This record gives sequence, C-alpha cells and structure tokens, in this order.
Amino acid sequence: MIDVLLALIIASSVGSAIWIIQNSIRPLTQKLFSQTWHYYTTLIPVFFLVGGTEMMVRVIPLIRSIFHKSVTALSGSIPQKISPVPLMEDTTAGSSPFLQTLVGSLRALGYKNDLVLWILVIWMAGIVVFLTVNLKSYWVFKRSILQHSQVADINVKSVKVFVSPLAMTPMVIGFLNPVIVMPDTRFEQKELAMILSHELIHLKRRDLLVKFIVLLANSIHWFNPMVYSLSKKINIYCELSCDEKVVQEMDEESRRFYGETLLSMLEYGVMRRNLIGVNSLYHSKEDMKRRLGNLVNVKKTKKSMVMLSVVASIILVGSGGIAADYADAAANTSSKYMIEGGSNITVKRADGTTISYDKDGNIIPEPPRTAPRELTADEMVERIELHLGKGLPVPEAYVVQLKKLGKTDELTKIFDGLTYIKLYIQGGVATFSVADLLKP
Repeated sequence: MIDVLLALIIASSVGSAIWIIQNSIRPLTQKLFSQTWHYYTTLIPVFFLVGGTEMMVRVIPLIRSIFHKSVTALSGSIPQKISPVPLMEDTTAGSSPFLQTLVGSLRALGYKNDLVLWILVIWMAGIVVFLTVNLKSYWVFKRSILQHSQVADINVKSVKVFVSPLAMTPMVIGFLNPVIVMPDTRFEQKELAMILSHELIHLKRRDLLVKFIVLLANSIHWFNPMVYSLSKKINIYCELSCDEKVVQEMDEESRRFYGETLLSMLEYGVMRRNLIGVNSLYHSKEDMKRRLGNLVNVKKTKKSMVMLSVVASIILVGSGGIAADYADAAANTSSKYMIEGGSNITVKRADGTTISYDKDGNIIPEPPRTAPRELTADEMVERIELHLGKGLPVPEAYVVQLKKLGKTDELTKIFDGLTYIKLYIQGGVATFSVADLLKP
C-alpha cells in the first residue's frame, strides 16, 4: 500500500514540477512559439500525471544502459590506457538527502497500516466524488441543451448540427458521438462559416478526448492545486490554438471579421463554469480579450522556429523523465533496504549510515559484522580466468595480491597472448598494458 502512495506522490510532484517550469518560461515561449505548441506542451504534465512518470522511470535506465554500452564498446576499441570511467551512473547516490529523508519517513508509515489505508480510502473517495460531480454536471447540461433541440438546416459532412434555444454559444458536445450545437440565433453566411470552421477543428483534433484525459488526471490528483491551474490553462490554450488555425490563412479584414464574431458571442453569451465533454466558442471577457489580441499576432511559423519548438518539447519531456528517475531513485534507496517479510525495515540516512526498526518502531541493534574470508592464491587465479573467459574486466585487487604473494609466473601464464587487459579499479574500468602489470 505504501508503494501506491509513493507512486502517487512522485507522479503528482513530477507533473507539478514540469508545469512550474512551463509557467516560468512562458514569457519567453509566448514570443517564440505558436499557441498550438503551447496547447500540446501543456499536455506533457498531464502525461506524467496519468502514468508517464512510471513509464519514464523504466525508459531512462534503458537509455542510460544503451549509452553506457556504446561508451564501453568505443573505449574497448582503443588499445591504450584510458581514464577510469564509472561503471554506471548511480542515480541513487546522487539523490537529494531531503528526498531520501522524506521517502524514508513515508516508508516508515508502512508499519502503520491503518493510517496508510485511511489515506488511500480518502484519496479514492475523492476520485469518486470528483468524477461523480463533473459527470453529473455534464449529463444534466447535455440533456438540457439537446432535449428541445432540432436538426439544423446546415450541410456539414461527418457531423450533425443542432439548433437549441438553450444554447447560448456555439459548441461541440459529446464524447462518443460529438455533435455541433448552435444557438437559436440568425448568423450571416460568412459568420456561420467561421463558427463552423472553429468547431470542426475541435472535432478533427479530438479536443473532447483530450479534455476527458485531463479530467482523469484532475480526478486522480484532486488534492493538488497545481492540477486545477493546469486544467484551466489547457482549456484556454485549446481555444487560442483553434483560433490560430482558423485565421492562419486569412487577410487582415477577415481576421477583423472573425474577431467581431467572437465579440458577438458576448451579446448573448452567459458566464458559466467549464464542463467536460463541451467545447464552446464563448469564454470569459478576460479570455476573449486575449483571444482577440492573439488574432493580430498569428503568423506562419518559420522552419527554424519549428525545429526550436521540437527541441524545447524534447527538453521538457526529458527533464520530466530525469525528475521521475531522480525521485524514484530516492524511493528505491529506502525500499532496497527493507528486510524480506516486512517485519523489519532499514532506512539509509543522508550521511550514508543506516538504522533499523522493528514493526513497533523500536530501534534494532546492528548485529556485529564478521570480516570477509581472504581468498587463496588458487581461488584468485581461478576467478581471474573466469573473468577473462567471460570477457569481463579483472578486479585489480586480484592482480596486486598475487604479485605480493610472488605468483607473477601464474599471472604470466594467465595473460599469455594478451597485450592489453581491462581491470576494475576504484571508481571505474581502465585498460593496462600486460607488460606493465607483470613488472615487479
């Protein structure tokens, strides 16, 4: 149970961290990148909130392993002494002492099963309440809009268009079978064409599906205020990017007309809270003002900006993956010290020492440690041959110890035919000349 709680906290923290980074660089990205880029990159934190964190925790070590093998293969092809390189990056060792202490404290709750159980029950109850309230609001709104509607005399392929006297603004509604709903108001032909273009872009991009995924992320992390801010911003960028797509090929006069169409929504639009399963043309006055200002600044994106935006997106995803791996390393620092059976737990402190507790929270005295048995010369020779046979570096300590014991002849036989040999040394692997190693 404690693992579920830890995974939830890590996912929520990583998603929030990425969202904070995006907010901090927004003044710069607003000048460089399109609203469409902002819309889709705001989904990166959502990705980490709904399972991407766990996915990246598995992907990052795989990438690290592939990179390490490439470096090892490259270094192995150079027949000369090389600088020692780490066998592998130790993310756990580099994790923050604060994180290790925090995770250790959370894992200590593992013995208080009743407390952890109540926390999980409250969390799941919050999910149920959040989904129930939002889904009920959606169904009530959809039924009220459609029950008195009628099919509009508008020819649009692949989607039905309805007119409803209760609709205060054009909208797309419905997850499984989305439809366009228009208010019972007369529109000019050009005005109608622009409104339908806007709504059809929502349908083509499957924005309602995106909205549903965001709802799931919000329900899972209902306790995190950052997720509510993220959800609100995604809705804003959804409309801004849709406007951007509509006016991208328009001249100045057509853009002005489209802006007047947005303003006309204010004449009969009403303020209402955001609903899932609905994309409407009307938003608050503040958002509408921002949309109008954005219409003037829409330009065709240069290829250089496209490449830069791709790089920026990769950096955001990569930073989230590194943060996820970093947090998971802190969690594993504590979990790998757990004694099988769950009756005892050992936590590693920031200074590297460990302390053990029993199931009642009492400190367990550390048992005396016995010194490891020293290997005989024959055993060391056998192990060197085993390493060489498998193509593995040989521990330097074996070579040094055999030379101290006067077993240089045995080393000469083992290394016969070899010019260079790799040794495990402190901190990594290095390549040495056999002739140098056999010198007294």
